[in-house]
Amino acid sequence: MIKSYESKLVVAFLLVISLLLILLGGLGYNNFKNYYLNNLESRLTKEAFLIADMTKYRAAGSEMIRSYQDICETAAKDSATRVTIVNRDGVVLGDSAVESEKLDNHSNRPEVYAALHGQVGVDIRYSDTLNMKMLYVAVPFNSEISGAVRMAMPLMELQAIYGKALAGILLAALLCGLLAFLLSFFLARHFSSPLRNIIAAVQDMAGGNLKRRTVVHTSDEMGILAQAFNDMGQHIEDSMYKISEVKNRLEAILSNTVNGIIMIGDGDGVVYANPAAISLLGLGEKFMGRKYIEIISTYEILAMIDEVKSSRESVKRNIVLHTLGARIIEVNVVSITKVNLNKQDILLVLNDITELKRLEQVRKDFVANVSHELKTPVASISGFAETLLAEGGRNLDNVVEFTQIIYSEAQRLARLINDLLELSKLEAEESCLNMQIIDINQLVYENVERMVKVARLRNIEIKYYQPSKYIELISDVDSINQILSNLLDNAIKYSMDEGRIEVKLEELNDQVKVSVSDCGIGIPKKEISRIFERFYRVDKARSRKTGGTGLGLSIVKHLVENLKGHVSVESIEGQGSTFSVTLPK
Repeated sequence: MIKSYESKLVVAFLLVISLLLILLGGLGYNNFKNYYLNNLESRLTKEAFLIADMTKYRAAGSEMIRSYQDICETAAKDSATRVTIVNRDGVVLGDSAVESEKLDNHSNRPEVYAALHGQVGVDIRYSDTLNMKMLYVAVPFNSEISGAVRMAMPLMELQAIYGKALAGILLAALLCGLLAFLLSFFLARHFSSPLRNIIAAVQDMAGGNLKRRTVVHTSDEMGILAQAFNDMGQHIEDSMYKISEVKNRLEAILSNTVNGIIMIGDGDGVVYANPAAISLLGLGEKFMGRKYIEIISTYEILAMIDEVKSSRESVKRNIVLHTLGARIIEVNVVSITKVNLNKQDILLVLNDITELKRLEQVRKDFVANVSHELKTPVASISGFAETLLAEGGRNLDNVVEFTQIIYSEAQRLARLINDLLELSKLEAEESCLNMQIIDINQLVYENVERMVKVARLRNIEIKYYQPSKYIELISDVDSINQILSNLLDNAIKYSMDEGRIEVKLEELNDQVKVSVSDCGIGIPKKEISRIFERFYRVDKARSRKTGGTGLGLSIVKHLVENLKGHVSVESIEGQGSTFSVTLPK
């Protein structure tokens, strides 16, 4: 099937020209045949009349038949035809090809019959005598006797002439056809060139090149089409630029928002989901176009979607995604009804509020813990002070004991207030770091030696594994001392009597790692993520017994973060814990 416009033009031109060539060739060939045949008949007729005139001068007497025969042979030799002379009864008097005695009566031959009746007879038929098709022309004569002279010519010669004429006509038609093809090809290319330019421009624009334009230097329909295309292209480019700006802004917002957004079409297929939604619901890669019931596995969300589809009212609930570690998600399902189209889309907005809930719980725990921690020493101080007032100083031993208790509780209260102030200052980022070159090996050694005395009270051994080479870093001495002091103090408090604490210092490329390991009670796996919260204790009774405020690890975390470092913990319940601090050199 012909597809290109240029090919269609060429084929159309060739068809028209071919039809004209066939028609003209056929008419020319037919006219040539008729013209040549008429000329041949006219020539044979003239020659036949000449032969008829020759019969007037034949010899007389007994030589009559021979004379007719001589006339036939002589005339046949000059004209290269067969000549036959018959009398008015149809008896052959002479024949240039066959002896006359062997020929039957010719009166029934159409051309002879016409000649014997005074007309010129013409006929084309097959000769049984010569076994070939012949052209016969017969004319009457009237000398001493009346009869007819007939001339015959084989049509083989005529067919050969016709064949040569036909070959000439076909050759001319072929040459004309070839010339017509070339002319048609060039004309078609010329006429279709503007259209090709427009098609190339349209395809280029369809491929995304909205700046493509076409140039046609004509004022006809092609020129009008090209100008209309250019105007359309400019309009599309302007519109697409505006749409692209809006789309890019919208995609940037949707892709970077922390809220998960899912759009479900009227046919229940998911038509959009941003990265946050894909991550929250685990939609995978090939979710676009699939039914929401196939890719959303959370029953509560499916129930909310069904509720909104039936009621067309928005629904908002908090659900727990156990597949993501029991994360709490606020789900808003909104019905978007297209009134004119009578269609309903569903919009899901997912907000991960796990951290908000955790912070809310931390706040509640903080308030409860601060209240409890402050209440205990205040109650002790108030109670023992009241007792002292009641006794009036009569029992000196009680005065000393109660005064010592009041002092201890006041010190505990002071430590708690100091730690709270320190933590508040760290969280408010008000601390000013004094960055300097530090011999970290010496600094760790000094902190270990300072805590060894405290550890010996419970027969706890502190082993420090010093590196083989000198290590230095640029950091804040006070912050590092406070970090090491808290970690060592925490390790001593949670170690068993006669236990062992190991301290390691390592150099990791452009970082320094300090690890403090104990063989204490350990931390349950489910509580590891909370040990850096304020006032959070694994063993609350043990912590209060040792006099801890519950803020040490929280202070360590903030100090390490201020130094652009990282703190981590590894622990096995009942076997001990390892706290590691990594600081940049």
